[in-house]
Amino acid sequence: MTFAMPEASIRDAVESEVQLDIVQEKIIDTSIPAIDAFVKGFQSSQIAFIDSSDWMLFDLTHALCVNAINSLGGEIVWVDGGNSINPYELAGLCKRLRMDIGETLDCINISRAFTAYQMVTLIVDALEKEVERTGSELVVVSCFPDLFLDGDMWWSESLQLMKHCISTLQSITRRHNTVTILTNYGLTKMLYKKSLRTILYSNADKVLRIENKKDALLLSLVKEERTMLYHPVPYYQMTLDEFWR
Repeated sequence: MTFAMPEASIRDAVESEVQLDIVQEKIIDTSIPAIDAFVKGFQSSQIAFIDSSDWMLFDLTHALCVNAINSLGGEIVWVDGGNSINPYELAGLCKRLRMDIGETLDCINISRAFTAYQMVTLIVDALEKEVERTGSELVVVSCFPDLFLDGDMWWSESLQLMKHCISTLQSITRRHNTVTILTNYGLTKMLYKKSLRTILYSNADKVLRIENKKDALLLSLVKEERTMLYHPVPYYQMTLDEFWR
């Protein structure tokens, strides 16, 4: 015996399924016009890896956090593997954007890891629950490879743990439609350990590489094979592009 579903019910079911498949894309930028024009923002449901030899990496990370709160109104989960968070820089950015400092800092949920095993626990066991609890729009994992380069660990173990973390981050990013940023400070460490660069570059949807040159920074979108030279200014100093916006 078969049961026929009314035509209206069929249509409603199909529409509901289509709506579930439609995920709203969110984009976070840095509010630095030259860089935003080049990078085209950081998209939701994607992992971006920023690999840098310059301290500007940390300015960009702080700017992305403040802009995510300002533009999307959500919270942030920041897993810090290098003690890289600077509350004074965050406060300065808030002043520049006329945002309430206390309210903004309250939206940034920070967890610090001091060993590779703590990093694994935070990402694999705790991160998704925290994203669900806070409804976070942005996930930042700063200085990700540093703790896995511990000389007391076998490199084969470090590689497996990093792969496990990245796989978990990919699942969380897709499932919760977050913008996910991984960072590394110090390009040379990518050359010392076999397969480190391959793992981090190949598993990211976007790779932004920042290299020091004589009087400028060379920014490269590795997967798109595009480059630009950027002459940095202090984050609190407005450029002409920003002034006339």
